[in-house]
Amino acid sequence: MRKFLTLSNFCRSVHPRRSLDAAHADSVNMFGLNDLHHQVIAIVLMIMLSMDVVNPVKAVCSVVGIDPSVVGWLHVLLLLGLLYNNMSDVLYFGIRVFLTSIISIFFKSIEIVGKDNIPLDGPVIFTGNHSNQFVDGMIVLMNCYRKVGFIIAEKSMHRPVIGTLAKAVGCIPFTRPQDEVIKGKGVVSMEPTPGNRNVLVGLDTHFTVQLGPGDQVRASGKTVKESSEPVKVEKVIDDTHVVLSSPLLDVYGEPIVVPVSFGIFKKIDQKASFSEVNTALQHGQCVGIFPEGGSHDRTDLLPLKAGVALMAFAAKESHNLTVPIVPVGLNYFRGHKFRGRVVVEFGAPISVTAEKLDAYHQDKRKACNSLLNEVQDGMRSVIVTTPDHNVLQGVYAARRLFQQSGIKYSPKATQDLNRRFAHGYRILNALPEAKEDVADLNAKITDYRRTLKQLGLADHQVPYVAFLTLHDVLASATYGLIIFALASIPSFVLNAPVGLLARYVAAAEQSKALAGSSVKIAARDVVLSKKISFSVVAVPVLWLFYTFLLFVLTDWKTSTILRLTMSFPLFSYFGVRSVEAGIIELRTLRPLLNRLRPEYKRIQDELPVRRMQLQKDVRKFVKKYAAQLGPLADPAPVDWAEFMHTHVKHDDEHDAPAGDRHGRAEQAHAQFYHRGAATRHG
Repeated sequence: MRKFLTLSNFCRSVHPRRSLDAAHADSVNMFGLNDLHHQVIAIVLMIMLSMDVVNPVKAVCSVVGIDPSVVGWLHVLLLLGLLYNNMSDVLYFGIRVFLTSIISIFFKSIEIVGKDNIPLDGPVIFTGNHSNQFVDGMIVLMNCYRKVGFIIAEKSMHRPVIGTLAKAVGCIPFTRPQDEVIKGKGVVSMEPTPGNRNVLVGLDTHFTVQLGPGDQVRASGKTVKESSEPVKVEKVIDDTHVVLSSPLLDVYGEPIVVPVSFGIFKKIDQKASFSEVNTALQHGQCVGIFPEGGSHDRTDLLPLKAGVALMAFAAKESHNLTVPIVPVGLNYFRGHKFRGRVVVEFGAPISVTAEKLDAYHQDKRKACNSLLNEVQDGMRSVIVTTPDHNVLQGVYAARRLFQQSGIKYSPKATQDLNRRFAHGYRILNALPEAKEDVADLNAKITDYRRTLKQLGLADHQVPYVAFLTLHDVLASATYGLIIFALASIPSFVLNAPVGLLARYVAAAEQSKALAGSSVKIAARDVVLSKKISFSVVAVPVLWLFYTFLLFVLTDWKTSTILRLTMSFPLFSYFGVRSVEAGIIELRTLRPLLNRLRPEYKRIQDELPVRRMQLQKDVRKFVKKYAAQLGPLADPAPVDWAEFMHTHVKHDDEHDAPAGDRHGRAEQAHAQFYHRGAATRHG
């Protein structure tokens, strides 16, 4: 019996399931039957509809002498008219249901935190981190009870599937300068001139035709990563000379002295788009925006664009609307892979007060930067940020080791603990007296993670693995193979062809996105979006092809074939769920089979003790540096927005750009000028 319980716990630790009570509660809540009032109304309606004697429509019609079907058809017409007059809401609801069904296939679970932070009515601006391209908007749309119109890049409106859905749900297109890059004619280089004029000299160029004040130029490399940062054009002198706001630098930060090809970012007039946003907010609608400007796969935020601040100030200034800005944290776990997880967290709203508006009237740049910092703090308060992916995985491992065994933490508590460890790492890693201890603990955790990966184990399986016997291994292997074989048959036929093609198409899109971006690390943020957009088209096409084959190759009745075709979505969905269960069972086989290898069995037998020692090390480490960690080591709840504001240093490239960037530009230009003079005199 003990062995059976051990194996049962080991298998359940791979794929924990929700209780039947929780599932029942969710189903009741979904239909609004979670209180006595609604339950009584539902039962009374069922009684009235099932008994002609108490059916009010039939009773009235029998008295008046009208056929009840006339009343029915009249109400059908009223329903059609109602749907037509509210077509945008109907489309939004229909697409939301469609996206929910799609996302529920691709993600194993979506957990929501802080939904009570969403205002019940009035205009709202939702700001989210952008780590999964088009999937981010889908996730927010299907998990927010408010209707949200997202700001989307103009070029995305012309994509198949994505563009159609974006138009239907009321997305607002914005043209981004990087989407409208023009190849400049000729080549350019900086001219060493006295007086810090920042003159760009062209050879075979047509500056008077291609450039104007407010445009930007950049030195073009073979890829976007090898291209320079764009620099603003202040004045066009002639076809071969323009004055820039700062020197044109290469990727190493040096002024460009060798003529190179260049690209042009034309100045974009966004007045129409901002006006559309302002109108939507004026009408009490919600707008969603990803203020980083583009998706990426980094573990921290990119510098925020000023658009969200301008929108909030414009609404306050023109219509006296205090529009709350609600931060949205999209926390993905294996988010680029099939059947990943996501935790969506809504943060405390941020408002533009009268004092902030007064500051905006006095100094627009400073007020916008101050609000952007506040929004950035709010966004960081609902995500987990680390310097890189390895540190992030170490944070997750440390959190699992720190928390008490056998206790299921809520998504909110788990995210809170993740953030405590992530920011604790930043604080202690910067302290000289703690740096050695941080490195030592990090090395132990990294080695532990490496061992788990080598053995095919998850951390929560470790307490049980040492008790498994040969009988357990053989029984589980047989059961897992049978389950997987039975589960894979319908899914292989209905889903495998599209799944294999989607993986290939997504890999090609990933390579393309990586070459065209200077901020992506591995371009994982585009993978799932491409898989979904491809599958939405490819799956129905595959089903239609199967239907055609049934008509051609069988003598079945048309009604039978059509019924089978209509059942394809159901078979496909349950096929996915069944294969997932089969794969989960198969994943338990690797650590079980490793029990048959003496060298791995020895490591597995030592793992529980090793894990217990690591738990002690992590807890001892936290206790030792509790004073330095401050509120992070205190069990009391942390106001994360306030913590970010007081403890996290802002990347103020947008806060004091005039002084810092201008100073760096002057320094670079002076160095360049003196180097040019030395070259001439040498």
